Amino acid sequence: MPAETRHALITGAALGIGAAVARRLADDGWALLLLDRNGDALAALADECRTRGARATALCAELGPGEHWLPPLKAALGTFGYLDLLVNNAGVADENEPDDVAAWQRVMAINLDAPFRLSAVCLLYLRDGGRIVNVASVLARAGKIRNTAYCASKHGLLGYTKALALDLAPRGITVNAVLPGWVDTPMLLRELGAQAAAVGTPVAQVLRNARRQIPLKRFVQAEEVANLVHYLASPAAAGITAQGLVVDGGYTCGM
Repeated sequence: MPAETRHALITGAALGIGAAVARRLADDGWALLLLDRNGDALAALADECRTRGARATALCAELGPGEHWLPPLKAALGTFGYLDLLVNNAGVADENEPDDVAAWQRVMAINLDAPFRLSAVCLLYLRDGGRIVNVASVLARAGKIRNTAYCASKHGLLGYTKALALDLAPRGITVNAVLPGWVDTPMLLRELGAQAAAVGTPVAQVLRNARRQIPLKRFVQAEEVANLVHYLASPAAAGITAQGLVVDGGYTCGM
């Protein structure tokens, strides 16, 4: 008898780490529910996953304050039937001044509140023995100038991961976080591009300077983060839960 198809929901799926995770799972025949606000890129990725032999459904929605995204998500999950994996990957990396209330609320809504609310909804569909993987950041363990909101949201996401893992352990559901450093994604290029513009330095120079700070002298690739997510979703990782696993090329020196 053929094995039952595994089902995964990936947020922030259209580009970067989310897209890499989707491709990695598609190659293993997972059925995918892909959520992102970038409709064109999301549709293209869903088509690509289908060419890889996977069933893929695109759900264009923008996570954030309010409940506008909850009804279409619940409808999609009802059609999907069940989940074996939830990957909370969607996030924003807006910089902010210490008194910037609007930026704080936006970052918290997307980076911390949305994973909480998504997980709460998905628990109705997540099968016993399933997995939740939250994509945090090395800044879940450190601070950075002009990033109080982002750092606080990722610290919170790591704490949420550890506590939720204890709540769901009786069901055999594991909950872990991956903590990427600098990953070669469009988000990183936007961030470093903005820094270059602010100081009047060529983007190429900023990229070179950033790479020099990494012991491996290169950015982590999105596929490398996806491989870690894939492992955490595999039977081999059934005993790993409540962990924050760093993939940063040695940048934080094991912090």
